[in-house]
Amino acid sequence: MRKLMLGVMFVVLPAVALAADNPPNGGKKEQDARFDQMFRAVDADNSGKISREEAKQKSPDLYEGFDHIDANKDGGLTKAEIKKALAAADKRRREFLQSLEKADKDKNGMLSREEAKALPNMSANFDAIDSNHDEQLVLKEIADFMRANAAAAAAPAAGKPAP
Repeated sequence: MRKLMLGVMFVVLPAVALAADNPPNGGKKEQDARFDQMFRAVDADNSGKISREEAKQKSPDLYEGFDHIDANKDGGLTKAEIKKALAAADKRRREFLQSLEKADKDKNGMLSREEAKALPNMSANFDAIDSNHDEQLVLKEIADFMRANAAAAAAPAAGKPAP
């Protein structure tokens, strides 16, 4: 269960954190060019696959989610595997944002304690998420809370060797 949660957090957190920064229909060619450039920067041996060691050295996010992204479990991340993981993360991000939007009954871009009741996990952790104690949750507070929990959950595993 812990590994599943870490995998989900790896994929969801960056998507949630970037939700406000990324236009919904950014230029596909530019996105593909940036992706290719980043892939080449991490794929040090130009093998067309990112090894666990390359990810560890050059991309902590890929390293943390390596096993989740490596769909065929061959020890290397291809562009297709990474793109599939990113697409799944984007889908989860959209679904998550839709659930937040639906819960925001007064459409003010914040969740009150009452509105958060529509989302059991938000409601149960409301006080911990509400970092400025204003009785309203905003996306940044939610993302910060999720990021902190993911880091805390990953910390015990940090000293363990990768499989």
